[in-house]
Amino acid sequence: MDKPEEKETPPSQLEKKSPFFRRLKSALQNKFYLIFLAVLIITSAALVLRTYQQQIQQKTTRATTTSTNPQKLVRRSKIPNIITKATTAKTIDVKTGKVVLAARIFSVDDRTIYLSLDLNKPDLNTRIDYIRYLNGRYIDHGSVKITKPSTQNLAFEWTINKPSGSRPEGKYKIATYTNGILEKRVNYTVTKNKISASSTEDPIALDLDYYLAPKLLSQAY
Repeated sequence: MDKPEEKETPPSQLEKKSPFFRRLKSALQNKFYLIFLAVLIITSAALVLRTYQQQIQQKTTRATTTSTNPQKLVRRSKIPNIITKATTAKTIDVKTGKVVLAARIFSVDDRTIYLSLDLNKPDLNTRIDYIRYLNGRYIDHGSVKITKPSTQNLAFEWTINKPSGSRPEGKYKIATYTNGILEKRVNYTVTKNKISASSTEDPIALDLDYYLAPKLLSQAY
């Protein structure tokens, strides 16, 4: 005897009228797929984060090792003692670089200001630098390599090229370096008043933390 044919339950009125209800029902039917997808995303994100943290830790370790290189610390703390004296002057012997008329106070109308350095047996290719400041601000930098054996004196000069020109007044500071390491500092003043007397160099304390900037070192050549 044949069984009566089962009739498919017709959709409710809510399913017919509400697309949202149909989508929600479909999503619930696929809940296991959604859970699997969420777990996969979370696991992948955790793996990427762990890899990134390991890379950061490795870079930090390398940076710490580089910054504590003992060779660099030893080199920066040792003073070469090549520059034994630094003197500003109005007149020098241009052949030897020795000071003829020393001065620490200059007029704005003085045509040339000299910096004379007494040297203690520098090796060939030793680099001598200066950095000059006016009222605490950088104004210029110069560099010379020793090319003659037994050089005893070296001179830098700052000259007014224009006949009617004048130099800025204020307080100047010069820092001198041997191969990038601070040796001597000297100060001088430029004023509008006429200067008739001269004075020799006064001792200036050496600041061991005062080094030639790497940027200027790269420009010295």
